[in-house]
Amino acid sequence: KTYIKKNFNFNYNKNNLSDDAINRIFSFANYLKNQIDRFEKKDGWNVITSHKDHKNLFDYCISKNKEKFLELILSSGKTTLIHGFLNWYHYEKLSSSNTARHKESIQLLDKLISLAEYRKLIKVFNPEQGGWIAENLDYEKLIKSIFTFNKKEIIPFKSPNYTFGFNSNKRFYCLKDFKNFYTAIRLNELSNIYDLNDVNEIGAGLGFTAYYFSRINSNNYNIYDLPTVLILQAYFLMSSIGENKIHLSGENKNKDSKINLSPYWEIFDQADSKKLLWFSQDSFPEIDFTLSKKYIEKIMLSKNSYLLSTNQEARNDNSVGGTQHTLYDLLFPSESCKLIYRSRDFLRLGYIEELYSIN
Repeated sequence: KTYIKKNFNFNYNKNNLSDDAINRIFSFANYLKNQIDRFEKKDGWNVITSHKDHKNLFDYCISKNKEKFLELILSSGKTTLIHGFLNWYHYEKLSSSNTARHKESIQLLDKLISLAEYRKLIKVFNPEQGGWIAENLDYEKLIKSIFTFNKKEIIPFKSPNYTFGFNSNKRFYCLKDFKNFYTAIRLNELSNIYDLNDVNEIGAGLGFTAYYFSRINSNNYNIYDLPTVLILQAYFLMSSIGENKIHLSGENKNKDSKINLSPYWEIFDQADSKKLLWFSQDSFPEIDFTLSKKYIEKIMLSKNSYLLSTNQEARNDNSVGGTQHTLYDLLFPSESCKLIYRSRDFLRLGYIEELYSIN
């Protein structure tokens, strides 16, 4: 409790993108606008991205209103732009409730400890044997060890302003840093084990996983997502990893770029490739069923490739009059893939991690 009270709070960063990068984002928005009607879908994300904040973000880009764009994106932690992408509780709840901040802090520390267990930095707690270890941990030392990979310090992702988290060793960390660094480590392990080339992620949130993967692996990382979410990814990934490391669909390819951002409909324009690692996290159950099926059909054309899924199977309401589906709903029946393993996610209660080999 003392550690939480002393170290947990909201973060704030000033804008650090060049005018050139912001103009690239504006051009990207225009590119997306000209193609936006290519694919029809109906799911919960239609509801989320119809919020006024998403509409304003897109409009400011199209009108090249830099002042309004920065004003909105620099306060995005308070808005609906980051709904589902950051904290467990939204900003209003966290800023007004000590109880909510305490629960969020405990969630974050739980993920920190779980990631440390996965990385073999501490023993894995066994309730049958007893001996809980969290009370006596040196969090500063542990976090430094967690975010050291191959003897190199991994600087945390630059979260949106007003994200709730904590400062350690002069670095800011939130819930997603621990969740998605774990995922990036899994993607790196699988890429190395199966000698795979690019990673293709469908629905990437703000880009945390892509950022961390690119810090520990030199393979290209391709994201396919919704227009306004891509704009957010462009801003925060450029801020985190560097402007020249990000390629935006429609612009000339930079030889230094490692993360490629494309609208979801362009996934069907890509040539069928070999030795890919497809990745879905918090996406398939929340995407329109017909579109999800098309994604699976596209994925199954990738020879000698793999699909890693980290998703829930709750079958809850999908916000548009139906229910969420599961990955096995999409795959059954299929002779194009084989389940390698199915297990509970190491960090997240109620989530299933599955790996499939394709063809």
